Amino acid sequence: MQKYINQLIEDLTQVAQNPPPPSYIEAPPHLESDPKIAELALTPFKPISEIVGIEENAFPSGFNMNTQQCQDIIDAILKVFEALNIELIDQPEDIPPELLYEAIISCWDQEVQYLPTAGMDLELCSGDQIDCPYGEYCSCNEEFDEEEFPEQFNSVVTPIAEWIDLDMYCMLNAKTLEFEYIPIMMLQDPEEYKLITGETKEGMDFKYKNWKGLIEIAPLEPHESFEIMEEFALELDDVKLQDELLTALRNRKPFKHFNQLIEHSAFQEQWFGFKKKQVEHHVKKKIFVGYTML
Repeated sequence: MQKYINQLIEDLTQVAQNPPPPSYIEAPPHLESDPKIAELALTPFKPISEIVGIEENAFPSGFNMNTQQCQDIIDAILKVFEALNIELIDQPEDIPPELLYEAIISCWDQEVQYLPTAGMDLELCSGDQIDCPYGEYCSCNEEFDEEEFPEQFNSVVTPIAEWIDLDMYCMLNAKTLEFEYIPIMMLQDPEEYKLITGETKEGMDFKYKNWKGLIEIAPLEPHESFEIMEEFALELDDVKLQDELLTALRNRKPFKHFNQLIEHSAFQEQWFGFKKKQVEHHVKKKIFVGYTML
């Protein structure tokens, strides 16, 4: 096993010493003066494994190695990340090397942007301890007390909640409270977004790239939206509708069928109010976490 680990570390070291070239040849003339924006606009999302050239199955199970072996591979991986200008920003301080190794490898096929100039922050936390790769060592499932929420942000909570509910990614200036919103598809699949809308990120006059004290608020993940729907159904007094909603959530196309049932019920306004409150709670939590990390 040690001989294999040594070879794997050598392969990782080679990547760190010889990082791949950018995925584009040159920036278009109107973006030459801003290489960071050019990178963001022209660099597609790709799995880490594809960028590095080492498949996930090349990594042995962390539970078949000792602590030092896991730590040695982690150190080699972090050097690769450093060479790619990727920073793992949510690593729990007290997580054992064996579990950190498993967390990193379990996300090895996660799509990222390789941005040699601008750099990219990498987060592995899923936001839910049930499937978070950091497990019990992550604070993602800790209760957030709204009484701790900074009052200066109260005015932006509702409008940001409305935008992220429309699948917009919001950028908030913590100092001025100005915010900008970007269609999530523009970030995840810029080519497809351009085909559909004719718009490109470089053609938009975004100001957030020059902001200091930036807080990013992403739309809810599907599992987060699912949990809100399930919680609403469980709180209903109407047993018949409750059963129908829970059945819909456990079958194909759960979101579509849930919404259809709600639209034809007497609880539509109640659902809108419940969802609004939950999305605003999500926004407050993201702002609180982002603000405390500035």
